[in-house]
Amino acid sequence: MASFSNQVKSEICGSIRKAADCRAFLAGALLAVRRFSAEEIVLQTECEAFAGLLPQLIRTAAPKLRYDTEFRRRAGKQAVWCFSFGKAEANALTAALHLDPADRAAGLRAYEGAAAKTAAGIFVMCGSITDPERAYHLEMVMPDAAFGNALREIFAALPGITLKSTTRKSDMILYLKQNMQICDALTFFGAKNASMSLAEQQVYKSIRSQTNRRLNCDLANIDKSVIAGEQQIADIRLIQQTVGLSALPENLREIAGLRLADPEASLRELGTQCQPPLSRSGVNHRLQKISAIAEQLKKQQ
Repeated sequence: MASFSNQVKSEICGSIRKAADCRAFLAGALLAVRRFSAEEIVLQTECEAFAGLLPQLIRTAAPKLRYDTEFRRRAGKQAVWCFSFGKAEANALTAALHLDPADRAAGLRAYEGAAAKTAAGIFVMCGSITDPERAYHLEMVMPDAAFGNALREIFAALPGITLKSTTRKSDMILYLKQNMQICDALTFFGAKNASMSLAEQQVYKSIRSQTNRRLNCDLANIDKSVIAGEQQIADIRLIQQTVGLSALPENLREIAGLRLADPEASLRELGTQCQPPLSRSGVNHRLQKISAIAEQLKKQQ
């Protein structure tokens, strides 16, 4: 089963149709690869949809360009598709897309008018997103810091999306951790269905969290009621065994009898059985008086 990250990338690839989109998307992907120079270009991807789309993208930019392809199976890991361009082919491809391997940041700025598709190509090439059932995390591993800063500038112009950065093994990592920002980024990349799925997941988690909190609160209240009821029974038994319930005023004797007859009843339920019926606070007040009498008897003993 494809990972959520691959599903997102597949959806993005499916949104690339126009010739101008193909060029911007391919430019973004090339700018994000590790091995991108005047001597060679090597693209590696685990995304089958991107591997299937890449030949079409290359034909759009340079129809007669030749390149090597390789499919690598890896034990215990995702298979990899590899596309290699030698020196002449690399120069032809970068010239067709007006890219300079020595200045990736400049290449990114050159496609600023098609920022969404260029950023989509970058994400598909070097990005990943965690399954939202586990956590909210989107990240892109930058080929160099200057390129990463240029990409951050592009996102800074978008409302509601602020890419943060960190370093991992000397690599610059741009990332998002807030659900709504990730949703906006996915929409920007062209993965609208994935964005909606992420938003739905957040709603589901929120409802589940609220339900759990309410359930825990209800259970806590039940525990408190059980403990209180047990103490009330103990106080009434003490009075019964020492001075007798007949020593109590009639109103206290009534509530004591009702509590003994129904140890698990709530205060509200006890109140409905009184003659005349009592409010919850009225029942609680009488039980507190019984508790005070029991305390006095304990001290005398």
